[in-house]
Amino acid sequence: MAYFTLMASVAEAEVDAFRQDPSLDLHPTLVSGASHLLSYWIKVQPLGQLLNEAVDGGELLHGELWHPLRPPMFHRPNKVQQLAGQVEAAWESVKADMPQDDGGWLIAEIGRLLRLYRHATTAGDCVVTALDLPGDEERARRVRIPWQPK
Repeated sequence: MAYFTLMASVAEAEVDAFRQDPSLDLHPTLVSGASHLLSYWIKVQPLGQLLNEAVDGGELLHGELWHPLRPPMFHRPNKVQQLAGQVEAAWESVKADMPQDDGGWLIAEIGRLLRLYRHATTAGDCVVTALDLPGDEERARRVRIPWQPK
């Protein structure tokens, strides 16, 4: 099952405060998302590896947060800036040669990811990623999206 990856641009000071006290809520300056498939379906390199890092990589936000696939993670502003430039350059170098999918799925997904990463770069923010809630109620109750009210 593929999850939707929620991505939020959050001030670094807020991320640091949350890491000390996970009962806090984060207050993103922008929230977006992309299919979690971006993390492992794209085999063209270095784009695939960069997308994996942008979607699934980073530092653990807090050990108390849980998800059946992976907990929320974050990238610090310097890594956000680096990834934004690298993903954009890798995408530009291969997008003309990528197979055309019906409806422009890949273009839309990478576009949303890049919009969020560009915004975070401009704002000097971290990017926090969290996988959306699982489909079953029992596991969904255990998952916390750190910027949504409890």
